[in-house]
Amino acid sequence: MPVPFDLDIVTYAWATLRVIFGSKARLRRNTRPIPLHYEVDLVPEEQLTVAQKEYLTPIDAQLAALNYRPVCTYRVKNLGTNLARVYANPADTASCVLTIVEVKVDVDGVKGVKNSSSIRFTTRLSSGKRFMTTNMALKSLFDRPDYLLEQRLPNVTDLGQLKRKHDERASTLGVAYSPPRDVQGILADANSEHERYSKFQLERGVYQLAPDGNSYLLTDKVFERGIRNHFLPFGRRISLAQVFFSGLLGAVLPLLGILRLAPWVKQSTYPAGLETQLASSFAIAMCYSLAGVIIGWLCDAQKFTWIILVAYLPQHLVAGWNYGWFPYATLLYTVCYFVAQAKRRRALILQT
Repeated sequence: MPVPFDLDIVTYAWATLRVIFGSKARLRRNTRPIPLHYEVDLVPEEQLTVAQKEYLTPIDAQLAALNYRPVCTYRVKNLGTNLARVYANPADTASCVLTIVEVKVDVDGVKGVKNSSSIRFTTRLSSGKRFMTTNMALKSLFDRPDYLLEQRLPNVTDLGQLKRKHDERASTLGVAYSPPRDVQGILADANSEHERYSKFQLERGVYQLAPDGNSYLLTDKVFERGIRNHFLPFGRRISLAQVFFSGLLGAVLPLLGILRLAPWVKQSTYPAGLETQLASSFAIAMCYSLAGVIIGWLCDAQKFTWIILVAYLPQHLVAGWNYGWFPYATLLYTVCYFVAQAKRRRALILQT
């Protein structure tokens, strides 16, 4: 009877222990301070690169159909390279902000790129609260203040639909007042909200004042949430279609290699021996790799936990332990990760 063991078990156990016992120290080293006050650099339209203009054009067009026009684009220079673009509609009490976030990380020589963009509609209420609707996919690690009412719709890419859903909810929350529509007013409001939000996080123990007194540092409370989220199947909110597609592909394509392609290779290779076994293992590895390429390109890189769920458990439940000790699920994840990183690098517009 085959022994229930393969190198996927060892790899996943090693990765899990490394995250649990080593991540917090790395996060402390690599997380940059958060400024007490924003230092803003305005980015005029003529300074936008060709790639940035091409990226913004379809978004500007969708918002123009809603009568929103760009007022200003800026970076918070003491926070990073992220770009914020503010839109206004003179006849609407909701403001609109596009945020583009790009981060490059290097963990023990493994370089990665994280990039995302999201639209946020905000209605200011006479009660002092703010209601926000966003399609941001990334999950927040911070506490949400009572004054901030939030509606997250990560799978809504149609900005007209996003705005309609925002208006439907906002109409039930009370009297709204108009946001600032001039550049100085917009920047002052952004700084004011940052200070209010930061004060709340400081009170909740999410931020702590840095020794220099000029910035905030994240506390272990945030890092522990990040480590917890690492073991959730997804690192960001994705659509049910992507969940179903990646799960089905990650389970079925490897099983096709194990149950159909590998036996066919064995029958077609004579005489049976080491070469036959290697050819059979190679056929299985190709099926896993193909699944990794497709999932990485179409669904972005998923967490190792998700890959283990869809590319390890079903295969052993169906095929048992007869197809070798090679870490095929780890291979699928590795291919998936690097394909997704290649796709992300092609989409970068703020960093080269």
